[in-house]
Amino acid sequence: MTPAAPPSPIDRDTVQRLVAEVIRRIQAEAKAAPAAPAAAPASPAAAPATSSYGAPEPKAAAAMLADRVITLHSLERLPAGTRQVVVAPKAVITPSARDYAKEAGIAIVRGAAAVAPVSATPPRPFLIAHAQCANDPAAKAAAIARAVPGSQQLPPSGLADLLTAIATHASRDAARGILLTSRPAVAAILANRSASLRAVTGRDAAALSAAATDCQANLLIVDPKTFTGSVERLCSDFAARPAAPLPSELASAPSGCGCKSHAH
Repeated sequence: MTPAAPPSPIDRDTVQRLVAEVIRRIQAEAKAAPAAPAAAPASPAAAPATSSYGAPEPKAAAAMLADRVITLHSLERLPAGTRQVVVAPKAVITPSARDYAKEAGIAIVRGAAAVAPVSATPPRPFLIAHAQCANDPAAKAAAIARAVPGSQQLPPSGLADLLTAIATHASRDAARGILLTSRPAVAAILANRSASLRAVTGRDAAALSAAATDCQANLLIVDPKTFTGSVERLCSDFAARPAAPLPSELASAPSGCGCKSHAH
């Protein structure tokens, strides 16, 4: 049996012809394939609706301030977009606050007119302080701090110095707070000498909460040794309580006794 002859080698010209044929067929198939459809333009209804002036202006909002004295800072801390502020009938409005309101387009209205709630109102700071306590109040202050998220503990100091610091916070950013002390009566008298503080004291949670509501207090004064009830729950509720107008008896500054025989 005669063996088969080996295949002849492929020459260079044959290889070039085969490569050229493959390239021609690929190009022909690419031309014959249908073009991909173009993306449809976005529907006009899908575009966000805007006015000729851009985004629509927010609706005018109103707020209520229970402060006895309306200062420039009182207005600066209002939420953005506030266009009306209702203040107490006898509230004192400083000249700088009037100028700011005029420039910002904020109308100041006296009286207890109905006010639309303002959303995203910044929370009031809550202060925790202690001075001249018979027992160490650090554990009680820490428990209150856990009950009121975001609260601030003031460094220990003298009674008068702490009340001055609390009064500064109250006038600047409407802070509320609690003062732990073994001398609650003295502390209440000192605190209420400040125009920015309305302090109340008591020996049980229910009575103290009622007193704070009655006079719209912004400072609780408690003797932790004699106080009954949960001071932590009391502070949590007190910090979250919304602001309200002052009672009419407290809306104006005290007139004094009117005599000239001694200083007041």
